[in-house]
Amino acid sequence: MLGQILFSTVAFMLFIYIFIYKMIRKNDTTYLWLIGCQAVGILINLIQILFNGLNGVFFTTICYLLSIVLPIVVIVIELRAISFSEIVYLVLAKFFTIIGNNKKAKEFLISLVTKYNKSYYGHKMLAEIYEKEGGMRKAIDEYVKVLELKKDDYKSYFNISVLLRDLGRKNESIQMLKTLTNKKPELYDATEMLGDLFIEQERFNEAIDLYNNALKYHRREI
Repeated sequence: MLGQILFSTVAFMLFIYIFIYKMIRKNDTTYLWLIGCQAVGILINLIQILFNGLNGVFFTTICYLLSIVLPIVVIVIELRAISFSEIVYLVLAKFFTIIGNNKKAKEFLISLVTKYNKSYYGHKMLAEIYEKEGGMRKAIDEYVKVLELKKDDYKSYFNISVLLRDLGRKNESIQMLKTLTNKKPELYDATEMLGDLFIEQERFNEAIDLYNNALKYHRREI
């Protein structure tokens, strides 16, 4: 009985902490998911104490997971500067992309980047969805925000180059690809695309220099 009372006290304190210091102070209703789980765990514990019901390993485990373990995990995660709300939005967006509902996924991602403008993964997922749907300008805008948050995301840098080429802005694409191939000569796709653009514009000497540099780098790697 003493153990259950101690458990109830800790669970209730965690419930109040999440409710006041997370949901109320942050004005973030995403924490309702967590609070709901905690409430279920606390309810199971009260039924066990007051009515001697829902006993057994299964219900006790669920009770501990929902009331103690889950909120502590969230608190530890946020102490490492990872937002619980961001994780929830990203998981939901990923779920809807998997089942093919990109419209709903975009709604969650737009809500996320509106609330947390420095969400690297939010902007990147949104850019990828726009790119798949053919919204090239919107995709570029999102990839630019991705690079503002993580300058060494060379995949996003390359994706912008591809989108610029597809929009007919080939000179801009070439400038980005030249920068990219100088920084990451091992990116074969970037080298190949830049070479094709040089040849298309009859800039054969530049294409030859590009391929020679790529070949020298390949030999060094071997």
